[in-house]
Amino acid sequence: MSAVHVLNSQQSQGHGRCLLAVGTTRSLLLRHAMQLHVLAGRAWVTLDDGPHGWHEGSGDLLLRPGQSLALAPGRHVVIEPLGHEALQYQWLRPAVARSAGRQVAGIEPATCPA
Repeated sequence: MSAVHVLNSQQSQGHGRCLLAVGTTRSLLLRHAMQLHVLAGRAWVTLDDGPHGWHEGSGDLLLRPGQSLALAPGRHVVIEPLGHEALQYQWLRPAVARSAGRQVAGIEPATCPA
């Protein structure tokens, strides 16, 4: 299964912020581990069953502002606004920085996929 852009009306809002208008859908196949973080609106998120027809954590989820969802590489995810408000969200990617000779894990904003 390949991910396609169902309706490509997503726009970048700067600082890694993405906007998805009411009535539109975004479908992505993740190449890297990512975290979806909702800033405003509500997100209806559908996770696929995986390449073998079953995957723990597949199905539909509802995310509200302030909530995040960690996603593994290779996951197919469909995102759409729920209700009458556009969805504003960020993609965050794990980052590893070096501090005083040790690795420190964190997250950094990623750009909106085109």
